[in-house]
Amino acid sequence: MPDRRQRLPLRLLSTFGSLFLLGGTGLWLLARAEDLPRFDALIVHYRPELLVLLLIAFLVLSLLAIRRQLIRPLNELVAYVRAQQTGSPESPPSHLYRRRDDIGYLAREIAKLLHALHDKNQQLHAQTLNDPLTGLGNRRLLEQRLEIALPLSRRRMSPLSALMIDVDHFKQYNDHYGHPAGDECLREIANVLRDTFRRETDIVVRLGGEEFLVVLLDNQLDEATRLAEGMRSMLQAVGIPHAWSPTAKVVTVSIGVATAPPGTPIDLESLLACADEALYACKAAGRNCTIGRHVGAGIKESAEMTS
Repeated sequence: MPDRRQRLPLRLLSTFGSLFLLGGTGLWLLARAEDLPRFDALIVHYRPELLVLLLIAFLVLSLLAIRRQLIRPLNELVAYVRAQQTGSPESPPSHLYRRRDDIGYLAREIAKLLHALHDKNQQLHAQTLNDPLTGLGNRRLLEQRLEIALPLSRRRMSPLSALMIDVDHFKQYNDHYGHPAGDECLREIANVLRDTFRRETDIVVRLGGEEFLVVLLDNQLDEATRLAEGMRSMLQAVGIPHAWSPTAKVVTVSIGVATAPPGTPIDLESLLACADEALYACKAAGRNCTIGRHVGAGIKESAEMTS
């Protein structure tokens, strides 16, 4: 439905028309002062001064009308737009929003555009933090979350665990079943990860290709290894066929678990390097297993289940 509004030039024209009418009436009265019995000699004597005052009054009222109907609303509209540069957009001032002229129409359209731009920015921000294939987080989300999690873990003297997950023989799966099937397989693995790691503090991301990473706060090595083994067993129970895998007839994963004990100075790269070493130990042990270790120590615990 079109926005029915009064054009701003028409409003100004009607205002100036009223001023011209009043000013013209005043000029006519002053010009005919001698012929009008109610005008005394004093007014006739000071007629030039009164004409100047009338002209000044006309100019002042004209400027006030322009300022009230045009300049001040535009300044308020500019101030509103500047105030929306950060944070969630708000509606423009109500007196601007309700105006039925071009300025009101502009205020409403700017508000719509700002809200649409905010929503689009939110979508783009979510896309930059999420893996488009699986819907899990990506490395950028991992780094963003760990900027908070790592210092918090140090202050609370709590353990921090990382699970490096790799799909066994995924290249053979893609070569045999095709890349669309490979993508669907990765989505199914992502679903298993979501079902296993449900805490708000759990960080679950896809690093790329067939590699996934889970970071767990407040989990000792025993608990982190148990969760990893549970996820591995759950995926195997799903039973995604993998005829070309030398490890099993279904899709399986190998999981390297690394835990930084309470009070251990740790950074992301050291934690991931330790988890990666545990993952390579899984592959050396025949894959489809879970191996855990403490950061800076040898293999601490191993839970294996191969078929």
